[in-house]
Amino acid sequence: MSKKVKFIEQSEHSECGITSVTMILNYLDLKVRLSDVRDHYGVPKGGNTLFHLKSIFHDFGVDSIGAKIDNPTSFFKENNTPCVLFWDFKHYVVFEKFTGRKFVVVDPALGRKKYSIEEFKQHFSNFALLLNGVDESIEPPIQSKKQKNILINILMKEKHLVFSVILLTVLIQACGLGIPIITQRAVDNYLLVAKDMTQSSILIAVGFVFISYYLMQVGRNLIITKFQIYFDKNLMTGFMKKIMSLPLNFFVNRSTGDLIFRSNLTTYIQQILSSQLITTVIDIVFALAYFSLMLSYSVELTMISLAAIGVILTSSLINSKAFQAITDKEISTYSRVHRTLVELFEGMETVKSIGAEPQFYENWEKDFKSQLDIQKKKSHITGWIGNISVSMQFVLPLLITGLGLFGVSKGTFSIGELISFNTIALSFVVPIITIMNSYTQLLVLRSYFGKLSEILEQKTITDEEKAIEFDEYESIELENLNFRFSKFEEPILKNINLKIGKKEKVAIVGPSGSGKSTLLKVLSGLYLPTSGNIYLNNKSMNLVTSKSVRKMISVVNQNPSIFNLSLKDNILMNSSNVSEDLLTKAINDARVDEITRMLPMGNETLISEGGMNLSGGQMQRIAIARALVKQPKLMLMDEPTSALDNISENYIMNRVKENDCPCVIVSHRLNTIQHFDRIIVMNQGQIVEDGTHEELMDNQGLYSYIYSGNTNVDEIVGEQSAI
Repeated sequence: MSKKVKFIEQSEHSECGITSVTMILNYLDLKVRLSDVRDHYGVPKGGNTLFHLKSIFHDFGVDSIGAKIDNPTSFFKENNTPCVLFWDFKHYVVFEKFTGRKFVVVDPALGRKKYSIEEFKQHFSNFALLLNGVDESIEPPIQSKKQKNILINILMKEKHLVFSVILLTVLIQACGLGIPIITQRAVDNYLLVAKDMTQSSILIAVGFVFISYYLMQVGRNLIITKFQIYFDKNLMTGFMKKIMSLPLNFFVNRSTGDLIFRSNLTTYIQQILSSQLITTVIDIVFALAYFSLMLSYSVELTMISLAAIGVILTSSLINSKAFQAITDKEISTYSRVHRTLVELFEGMETVKSIGAEPQFYENWEKDFKSQLDIQKKKSHITGWIGNISVSMQFVLPLLITGLGLFGVSKGTFSIGELISFNTIALSFVVPIITIMNSYTQLLVLRSYFGKLSEILEQKTITDEEKAIEFDEYESIELENLNFRFSKFEEPILKNINLKIGKKEKVAIVGPSGSGKSTLLKVLSGLYLPTSGNIYLNNKSMNLVTSKSVRKMISVVNQNPSIFNLSLKDNILMNSSNVSEDLLTKAINDARVDEITRMLPMGNETLISEGGMNLSGGQMQRIAIARALVKQPKLMLMDEPTSALDNISENYIMNRVKENDCPCVIVSHRLNTIQHFDRIIVMNQGQIVEDGTHEELMDNQGLYSYIYSGNTNVDEIVGEQSAI
């Protein structure tokens, strides 16, 4: 049997290339996790080229070559080994094998799929990255360390809950084991029972058994509920803490809908664990006990029962494999549906403004139809394969009774033993089916947890690992700093050297795409530099706690988020013990008072989600007030007044300039920042000028060129490069 390529699912739309490479590396026994490959190489915004993928293979000692394949059928008959394929002119998949009639492809987005020759030709874009061998002497650039099993860690923290569930399950199963034996003894000795016991005593005995069994079941359910709450709380808490600690880089290419879908998987995981996994081992033990008891009654009837159970096992295994394969596709489809809905709701104003409702509906309908098709396939699998075990379980008592009567007539065993055997056989089937269901659920659990662990295993540096806290600001300095999203892209920031001292008012200007906003995000600690250093008060920012950085630095984003809270709470976010005087001053300085006068409940008015009942300028004012109320030691502002009128802009900027707090502002409106202490001019990711307005105008460089109203920036840049 040929070795299979292990499926790894891509977690963002641009990483199909590195995911395909990761699958091939694992196939070649170069064990590495996708998260580690992503962290090391990054993902270009437009995705990877075949040359990028070849470079990654080369780093791992894998020799590969790009090839154009015009006749895939004859080519893959002779070269039937895994490789990376360019797919639909926009995607990468892994070719696993060609059977002569079907191509088996492992798609990072859809899982393992089989294509007919014609279907394959329709998708294959005629380019592939073929493997020539592995140089084992080369040290891989990434060594993925074995992660601690998160599920085991959670289970071990509450061992007493798990033990209690196991103990009660054992007692409940023991009761089930005892009932057939008591029944057999009672039937075979019914005359003695009728003589020695009254109806009242039988009712009392049955009542005692009922109450005992009932209390054990209630106790078990209560403990399972407690375990479910504990597990869900710990897993979800771990997920949320991890999400909060991840740098902004992580979210750049990821879908909000997909992240929400992943967070919801915690509920499914705990349901599977609590309802199936804990009792599986016990079911195995008691299945053996039931089997031994069956043999003691009749070897012949036991063999007949085993034949029927063999049918149940075979159908269950087939059902499990088919179910797991369809579940991987179901998860991916659910995620796409969720993603489309989130994008639609978040961008409803834009969608309606440009009349894009039909396009969004078509996208949603396409994915939703795929979801329904998958549900239909699951239903067919359950209907045709899953019900074989149900039907066999249904006829098993008839089969045992019918054949067992011959044994009774021959005196091989008694009626009581036949009745007891029938009960035991059914009791034997139940844990067998439970075990098989558990196997199916474990396969589903693996798919679910794979989606979740991709987040949980992300590397982060927590505040517990940092030692420095600051209360006062002295300076922030960037030293030989570079930033890029991927090793295969040009740096967005190149060799930045910049120091901003106490009380300095600094403006950053430059053409669109020159790296101004990215520089601001690096200064705030939202983006981690690819190389170089950031020093806060002459200490590496890597050693300063995030809490301290956030407390010291206020950031006004280019597109601020307004939340479904009151206007006052939107301003006071993450700010405690703020006096009314300070709140009022921040509101007045940001001209939010003009907004409150128009609102029915003033500052207590509830704002719609995303600020849908506010204008762009009103949202910017609230964001500025939110930053001012913190009384920051350093203010970073990215186009904070782009949606404001000139009067409001001049008023707010004057308040900012009068404030003692140092400030760094990105702006395209040069007339608002010409009186700042320093103006930094950026172009193509580099600082090309630095000085006051007067100095830069005298230099006759890029700043003066832009300030004069010229739009052809390339012309002056070309002249400067020539110099």
